[in-house]
Amino acid sequence: MSAEAFARFLEATGNRVLAAGGVHWYEAGRGFLLSLPTHQPLVPENDVFEQLFAAGGVYGVRFPAPLGGGGKLSYQIVCDDLEFGLNKLSGNVRSKVRRGLKRCEVRRVDFQEIAQLGADADRDTMARQGRDPKLVGDAWERYWSEAAATPGMEGWAAFVGQEMAAFLVTVSFSDGPVEFLLARSRSDLLNAYPNNALIYSCTEEMLCNRKVPKITFGLESLEPVGALDQFKFSMGFRNEEIRQRVVFHPWLRTALGSSTLRRIVHGFGDERGPDGGFWRKATGLLRFAEEGGDLGATP
Repeated sequence: MSAEAFARFLEATGNRVLAAGGVHWYEAGRGFLLSLPTHQPLVPENDVFEQLFAAGGVYGVRFPAPLGGGGKLSYQIVCDDLEFGLNKLSGNVRSKVRRGLKRCEVRRVDFQEIAQLGADADRDTMARQGRDPKLVGDAWERYWSEAAATPGMEGWAAFVGQEMAAFLVTVSFSDGPVEFLLARSRSDLLNAYPNNALIYSCTEEMLCNRKVPKITFGLESLEPVGALDQFKFSMGFRNEEIRQRVVFHPWLRTALGSSTLRRIVHGFGDERGPDGGFWRKATGLLRFAEEGGDLGATP
């Protein structure tokens, strides 16, 4: 799949998508754009930011950058071991994978099956992470309909009996990598270790059978997600160093020159109310920009 095709999928599923400098950008948070695909480091010219900000309603952009350039030292989560197998995992994780494979059936599924059976897994995962579900009502149905119509996207699932305990959406990009895009699991079936069985089986399929050069499992998050990252690392993934840049709209960058305003934003980072997720992301954006040199140091 090309980046353009993936951008069309995101746009069709309700995301704002803009193009500038030969790159597609989608609205990953309120007024903030993330480049596509996220595994490709970029060195945009300033006129790219000007085009994006001129589109209106864009307060900032985030993108991966080469190690030799500017931005916060960061990482993407990858697995590129073409000899991947159980022997590469710790004894404890090997045991969980074996139990998962014994208790679950892992297989490729069509997206309509996820639409019918996967809603509980999506809701439970979002609740465990303290986030509100994004795919509800018509948006849920539209997501799976568009995924089915997009070449390069696949659905995988782990079943306990007839129950879909976990599912995974993968995206195969034309430049080589496969991205594990969306992973969800039911809370009441976690004792069957469906996540271990599913991630292990799909990783083995992609690297050992299909010989893809690399699987990516996302960039370092703006929010604290240590437990999620540690699970991925325990499953044979590693952090591949990159940089991440956050560039604010000029008027917002000027406003954030105020140490008082920045202290307020950092203070709201611990917000646990309905807007807690927004403030945690805002704090993350500010921290990434500060640590990456796109703003001064934290006041």
